[in-house]
Amino acid sequence: MDVIRLKEITVFPRLGVGDLEKGWVQKVTLDVELYLDLSAAARTDQIRDTVDYQRIYELVREISEERPFHLIEALAHRIAVSIRERFAVSRLVVRVRQLSLPFDAHLNCVEVEITEPGQGEAGRPQKS
Repeated sequence: MDVIRLKEITVFPRLGVGDLEKGWVQKVTLDVELYLDLSAAARTDQIRDTVDYQRIYELVREISEERPFHLIEALAHRIAVSIRERFAVSRLVVRVRQLSLPFDAHLNCVEVEITEPGQGEAGRPQKS
């Protein structure tokens, strides 16, 4: 299975459980992996035969800014479900990393990974 990866997308959602966290936007990075058959796109060199990753990027930004989230798990899930509903992929993975933590910790980030089965046939173009 072929894969398209969007790595380290940076967004600034309203995110958090405690009042202090909810008071500001958080810097979050995301990865999105789209599993699909890319052979038609490789042969034709036409965007209609693949997933337009600019549209994926724009969807991730839109979802991240549309409403506050308590948990990075909820943000990752909302992104995964939205991609699955709009694009024909066999499988997708969304990773969300929270870089600013609300407690004193000696770690780089907390990361959540959500895996969703796709819908439709692999390699079919995204829905309009």
